[in-house]
Amino acid sequence: MKLARVVLTSCACVALVAGCSGAPESSGPSTPSTTATVSEKIARSGGPASRGGERTSLGSGLAITVSTPKSFVPTATASPTASRAVGLEVVVENEGTSAYKPAQLRLLAKVNGESTQQVIDSTQGYSGLGNTGDVQPGDSVRFSVAFAVPADKTWIDVAATPKPDAAAVSVFRATA
Repeated sequence: MKLARVVLTSCACVALVAGCSGAPESSGPSTPSTTATVSEKIARSGGPASRGGERTSLGSGLAITVSTPKSFVPTATASPTASRAVGLEVVVENEGTSAYKPAQLRLLAKVNGESTQQVIDSTQGYSGLGNTGDVQPGDSVRFSVAFAVPADKTWIDVAATPKPDAAAVSVFRATA
């Protein structure tokens, strides 16, 4: 009985040490654990950011859905020039009672915590919001945007402000 206890304790110690000496620490953001609560995940992500395809309320009857990012190499005609970018399909829905002017919408992106520029690459369909007219109640507008990212896989966070005086709402966070 005493031998069995010693063997079991030894095995537990070996398992504990093996688990502690796993993969080296990364300098990038950690992936949320599956045992974390929803509140803990939101706190770590910096807000209620969604994954691709999830709908997020912007307030005032507006909602936004951002697709999963698609990595691509911008063409020579893209502005500004970038070695790599990620493209996103965006849908803004107006569930309010008055028309919405999408020209007021601002999308702000950060890569690994640093602001990044929007890339206009019309050749590949990433022309941004463009000259979209008012979105009437019950209607929506769809457009494609792209943001410059480094060559290596990275975190990208996108926030939206529906009007110039509105607070930014975190609408998307993922690796790309």
